[in-house]
Amino acid sequence: MKIEIGESLLQSYLKTVKECMLTQTNWKTAASWKTEKSNFEKAEYLFNRIQNHNDFSDVFKKSSLEQALKQAELDVVGVNNEKLYMIEVAFHENGLQYGGRLETKDRVCKKLLRAYLIGLAYFPNYKYEIIFASPKVNPATDETIRDYFSVLNKDFSDDEKVEFKYIANDDFEKEILVPTIQATLADSDSSELFLRSVKMLELFNMVNLSSSKTTRSFGSTPADLPTQRQNYSYMQSPSFGSKDATQFMVNGSPVGGKGPTVYAAVKYYVESHSGISFDELQNAFPDNMARPGFGKMVRRWEDVTPNEWSGSRFNKHPIFLSDGTRIAVSTQWKPDNMHSFIVGAQRLGIEIKPLS
Repeated sequence: MKIEIGESLLQSYLKTVKECMLTQTNWKTAASWKTEKSNFEKAEYLFNRIQNHNDFSDVFKKSSLEQALKQAELDVVGVNNEKLYMIEVAFHENGLQYGGRLETKDRVCKKLLRAYLIGLAYFPNYKYEIIFASPKVNPATDETIRDYFSVLNKDFSDDEKVEFKYIANDDFEKEILVPTIQATLADSDSSELFLRSVKMLELFNMVNLSSSKTTRSFGSTPADLPTQRQNYSYMQSPSFGSKDATQFMVNGSPVGGKGPTVYAAVKYYVESHSGISFDELQNAFPDNMARPGFGKMVRRWEDVTPNEWSGSRFNKHPIFLSDGTRIAVSTQWKPDNMHSFIVGAQRLGIEIKPLS
């Protein structure tokens, strides 16, 4: 049976962090299963509510409840006392995408609502925590999902019975990845794929499981990896301390050296995402895009220290968000962290290329 690394990670998460005594990946219903009439009626009532909802009426299209249950499957399930965890996980290297933003939203919401139907039909005596998790969701898609997730929780969540959770990007790292790795400290089990991967990383000192804190140098930025650093061929030197005078284009327009290029890319992104908040901007341009080196990417204007201003560590021309927030952009760029920035910018759909 094929097991994806994301599913293995979430299974380890349920076992070690949520302390589930029973876990399974690739869970599916069986045609021979029968549901009691009262349980089916509860699931049918929910299904009809979904079909008549303004925002979710299309998620099951023309499917019947019987078809939805018959085709049901879950990436990971776990049981802890009276709570049933049902998780869908998606790991797309270029960012979560099932088509357009609205189609992606529909697919995500369908997975969560179908999990709720499964619970009512087959596990009526449990409380449910239903999770959709993804390590990388691009800002525009993330915003769309969160908007509809608020509606999902408002109209379908019940604190006594069901809780929906959406865990992505930085939250995925903080709530799932790091706690799972840290929980491995007290667990010698290496039967699961993800836990064996962590043990292998420890062998090469890429993660330190003997410490009370997890060493995360194994995944900070693309520039952390020597092979990728060497591939930065158009920057003549791989050394952070080296100087170069490479000139760049952003989306085909010449903008200048490294500092102006970063500034132009951030400004382009702000102008292309009307109404973007500072938190969303910082999520799109996290500090790991500026490492190794200064390690600061974007800041609120008022958060820049006098020492940083006097040291010219931030561009003195603010970028304004639609809510009036002034943004300061780092000026501290050398070949290594410029490589990190370019890789990150490409994932946001921003093309940065050196001039010949």
